[in-house]
Amino acid sequence: MERMWIRGVNRLKAAEMLFSSKEGFSVDTYRKYDELEIVVQDDGRYSVWGNFRDDSDLLQDTRRDPENCVRKLLVLADEISTEE
Repeated sequence: MERMWIRGVNRLKAAEMLFSSKEGFSVDTYRKYDELEIVVQDDGRYSVWGNFRDDSDLLQDTRRDPENCVRKLLVLADEISTEE
């Protein structure tokens, strides 16, 4: 499993890349989060969390990534870790 954290203005770029196809999308919805955390499973499925200092919101439950969105986010990541 791999985790990546995206902070600062890049979190808004990441939110746009991940969620802009959703009806009613507004980048302002994601400003309240300190960071976005993307959790990538070994089989390529991923989930997205909006993290606050002491809490988090699940923004997208685990799903497949046929468009390889997660790989495009690597350039925006502030931190990446690999876990077993």
